[in-house]
Amino acid sequence: MRRQSSKNPDQKKNPPCNQIAVISTTSKGAHIIGISLGIGLLTTYMYANKSIVNQVFLRERCSKLQCTWLLVYLTGSSLLLYYTFRSQSLYYSLIFLNPTVDFMNFWEVLWIVGVTDFILKFLFMGFKCFVLLVPSFMMSFKSKGYWYMLLEELCQYYRMFVPIPVWFRYLIGYGELDSVLGWTLGILLGLLYLILKLLSFFGQLRNFRQVLRIFCTRPHYGVTASKRQCSESDDICSICQAEFQKPILLVCQHTFCEECISLWFNREKTCPLCRTVISDHVNKWKDGATSMHLQIF
Repeated sequence: MRRQSSKNPDQKKNPPCNQIAVISTTSKGAHIIGISLGIGLLTTYMYANKSIVNQVFLRERCSKLQCTWLLVYLTGSSLLLYYTFRSQSLYYSLIFLNPTVDFMNFWEVLWIVGVTDFILKFLFMGFKCFVLLVPSFMMSFKSKGYWYMLLEELCQYYRMFVPIPVWFRYLIGYGELDSVLGWTLGILLGLLYLILKLLSFFGQLRNFRQVLRIFCTRPHYGVTASKRQCSESDDICSICQAEFQKPILLVCQHTFCEECISLWFNREKTCPLCRTVISDHVNKWKDGATSMHLQIF
């Protein structure tokens, strides 16, 4: 009897210990997979973003083969990710629906929001690749720059709204606790989140309206330069160091190629030579770049 009684405590203690060990191992494995996938998504983004910016910079020397490869690469990466985790239906988040994941887990929410944010970046990068593939006789490089700018602004606004259903359901989930305090806390957190989102939206609305105005009006930085004005600059553009192509005379009386000065004003507001302020804003997304900011909340 003593031997049996001495074994019973060990037999009762071992199952819980085994369960804890299994749960701990599973949790560590999930975190390792999540971190590895995050590194892979970040690497894919950095590679594609740098490649697109380089192709935009090359203009007429842009490689159609490279652009096609980027489009296939981004599409394949996105489809492979969704297929691998198809049981979670992560693609539902793209259209403001709820994936089949336990929202009571904070890390699961970060997982859904993070993956969706990267996929949206890949999606709009793919649209930029389509613009790159359009022949220059159908769409000028200057017009393409405006499309890159508009696509990036649309991407950022869409990414700002996509996490709302996921976070709202998670925060309201506190109300599933069987107590008045749980319901109250969940509702307050959900309302606070929506208020912060509305403030963020109205804070960015002015910038978005300005981008739409620029896209629709296509403002000019100067007037077409005459032959005499071009000859005063030896018929050489000081930016590309080649003969003028569609020369533009700025208000400061300096002449540049239309495409060259348009690319310059993607990053600067002033004349390259005399630093006179020409533009009242910087169109930083006209170079095809995609924001590195990760929209978690």
